[in-house]
Amino acid sequence: MRVGIVFHKNPFAEPTGIDLVRLRAIAGGLIKRGIQAEVLSPVSDEGTIDDHVPVRKLDVLRESSRYDLIKTSYHYSMELLQDYSGPVVSRIVRVVDDKLPERDDPFRKRLLECQELIRDRSSVLVLNNKENSDRWQALYGDTPRIELIPTGCPVNIPDPCGNPFHGTRPVMLFLGSVAAPRMVRMINRAASELASLCEVHLVGLNKACLYGGDDNCVLNPLVVDHGELPEQKIWDHIRHASIGLALATGPHAFDNDVSKILNYLRGGLPVLSEEPIINNELVRRTGLGTTFAFDDAEDLAAKAEDLLRRDFRSKRKKVMEFMALEHSWDRRVEAYAALFRSLCGCKSEMQRFC
Repeated sequence: MRVGIVFHKNPFAEPTGIDLVRLRAIAGGLIKRGIQAEVLSPVSDEGTIDDHVPVRKLDVLRESSRYDLIKTSYHYSMELLQDYSGPVVSRIVRVVDDKLPERDDPFRKRLLECQELIRDRSSVLVLNNKENSDRWQALYGDTPRIELIPTGCPVNIPDPCGNPFHGTRPVMLFLGSVAAPRMVRMINRAASELASLCEVHLVGLNKACLYGGDDNCVLNPLVVDHGELPEQKIWDHIRHASIGLALATGPHAFDNDVSKILNYLRGGLPVLSEEPIINNELVRRTGLGTTFAFDDAEDLAAKAEDLLRRDFRSKRKKVMEFMALEHSWDRRVEAYAALFRSLCGCKSEMQRFC
């Protein structure tokens, strides 16, 4: 079986954001399972990522018999299918309607057009959670068929290389993109409220201005901004932090599937997570952390102070092992491989090149 994974960004960039981490994990995992996966992207030069995942130009989609199946990665990937006529498995993070999420106002028309393409063209739609599945069905009915395959985390994480934090106080870490103006406000208030207890560090990009923020969406000088770092380097930040902070983009659960929580837990870092984040169920199930009320900086500070007093050493190893076993990228690849084989008529793991 040959599968093309359509990706609308530069796949050769450093695998820092979750979009590139996911792409490499899924594509590489499929190849390990005997599926000939290739990334298709608007690149000028072909090559490989991770030394074994081929990256092709979109022109190969004109070869109608080259791929048994196409998987798209995000909304905008649907715009790149050209005249490909075979089975399509689409994946999106959140379902957009004519009002929500509010932060998608600058992109709403285009996102809705992509969803129409998905409805009309896809064989299967992959979503992370039931909340978005319910939204899709309310908007579009039962077309296409929906499969739930959540985000994942690594089975193996890099060996320790040392403490990247140079201060003497505990560290509250925010990992990933700041993707809404309210997130900037909450990070800034956390840095102020907790200034006497801990440092607040950001590893990622502040993208709030892309989602309706203005030029004043700047971080408090108390926030230590590391910018984006290669994935391999983030694990020492997770290891040596005291709390991993997860913030909601807004008040609606469907818009708050927060992948950083899986990395925090995989690295054994206690999580302080805002309601109504969907992944809070994992925090509650593992017991490694707690939640705080939406848009309540005082509750955030009080819960952070409580977490800093608690000793989680007895829980960490078990939680890390649980995440690697039950929520790994390998588990997600297994789900994709089974889905692809069912669509292509393969009945067993042994039928690898049907």
